[in-house]
Amino acid sequence: MKGQLFLGIDVGTTAVKAAVFDRHGAVQAIASIDAQSSHPASNLSEQDMDEVWQNVRSAITEVTSVTDARSVASIGVCGQGDGLWALDASHKPVRPAILWNDQRASRYVQQWVEDGTSDLISRHCRTAIWSGTSAAAYRWLADNEPETASKVAHICHAKDWINLNLTGSLATDFTDASIPFLDLESVTFSDETFRLGRVEALRGKMPPPRRSDTKLGTLDPKIASELGLTEDIPVAVGAIDLAAMHIGLGLNKVGDTLLILGTTAVVNTVTEPQPFDQPPVGATILHPLSDRWIRVLAPQSGASAFDWFADLHPDGFGGQTAGDIAEKINSAAQTVPPGSDGVLFLPYLTGERAPFVAPQASGAFLGLRSGTSRASMARAVMEGTAFSLRHCLDETGISAPREIAITGGGARNDLWCSILASVLGTAVVATEEADHGLWGAALLGAGAAGQLDPYTDHPRQTSRRRHETNSKWTKHYDVAYRRYRSAIEIHAPFWKITQDET
Repeated sequence: MKGQLFLGIDVGTTAVKAAVFDRHGAVQAIASIDAQSSHPASNLSEQDMDEVWQNVRSAITEVTSVTDARSVASIGVCGQGDGLWALDASHKPVRPAILWNDQRASRYVQQWVEDGTSDLISRHCRTAIWSGTSAAAYRWLADNEPETASKVAHICHAKDWINLNLTGSLATDFTDASIPFLDLESVTFSDETFRLGRVEALRGKMPPPRRSDTKLGTLDPKIASELGLTEDIPVAVGAIDLAAMHIGLGLNKVGDTLLILGTTAVVNTVTEPQPFDQPPVGATILHPLSDRWIRVLAPQSGASAFDWFADLHPDGFGGQTAGDIAEKINSAAQTVPPGSDGVLFLPYLTGERAPFVAPQASGAFLGLRSGTSRASMARAVMEGTAFSLRHCLDETGISAPREIAITGGGARNDLWCSILASVLGTAVVATEEADHGLWGAALLGAGAAGQLDPYTDHPRQTSRRRHETNSKWTKHYDVAYRRYRSAIEIHAPFWKITQDET
């Protein structure tokens, strides 16, 4: 099988993963290493960049130790997007990476929203900027850690940092470069965006973006020896994780829609480039392999809201492990009718970035009564996340597709998928595999090696579970969704008062 295996790496927020695939997408070996980051409750979210690299090394070593490592023909990397991954002139981290879900720069973003700066920036990148973008994070860094900020010579992204360690070359791709400095019409960095954000110091400190399946270089000989791989293995420039998932699932046509129900809930739709009409909802990235766009609506909370609720009530549901507790909660929620007995949940536990930008927003349960059960609250958490996704689609004006592909940890929850299908009014199709980003990254590497075409070659045999809309549930959810939208309007003044007091 010489030269017929492909290594994919996914640098996630909660875990680093590596997998070896054959040319049909069958997994030969897979490894996952938990990632350490500061707790979101503190509004700070950071990761030690050297530790991230060591986790990647460990994951690669684990999979290559149980496969024919000498048959690995290419490497492709995808990873979490945005944040501030800053390097000095020697390509060493100047500090821990500030992640995409960090909230420390929220006051800058709120100011940009109020004075119109955010709208002006969005004319170029077609994205409603939020706290975890590099522009906002660097503004905070310049004001609060000026000595550190003065050392920044390069900024990159999670997968770029790993590629640098693998090859010695620094590069980025168009998907990661899209936010916030790229002008999507000219496909060049916007001088005005640097000026508007008052981050002119970053101009020239980002590598020019390249197509995701471009060959970045080959594996560094020393690293290759340590990992048991051959040193001439091509490494692709790679892509942001959600774009890699599109590649892995073959969702490249206009209208193709992907829902990722992971730490956050992200709905992505492929579109043709659009002329600027008005400030956008959510984010926009370039497609990794074509001139199309991917409209990205990414609320702050997804499966993390479920995890938060489970952490509040571990003993109440009688579970022993995290998985056992989740199963108990899910079983209890299934006994509750749609609408959660009148309980409504606003899932803004770490602020919100889509379909509106409100870093000061907070979560809430409404409709609680003396007889309200944990089970009703659990189902309300699932429904609240679904309502936020419907809100995203409504605000963008994107028509509901005939079906939506779903992946991420939440895709394994049949109840949640059924709720989503009825709230969104379209079929939700889940697959057993949870490694689409890894396979997409591997395909990009195979493309860089000239072995496969990542745009057309995704011949995986998958087991699909299709969840249809339940018309009886939809009637309840249409009413509950109207309550959800009203609750946002009612709470917005409270969020502003809370921010003004802090």
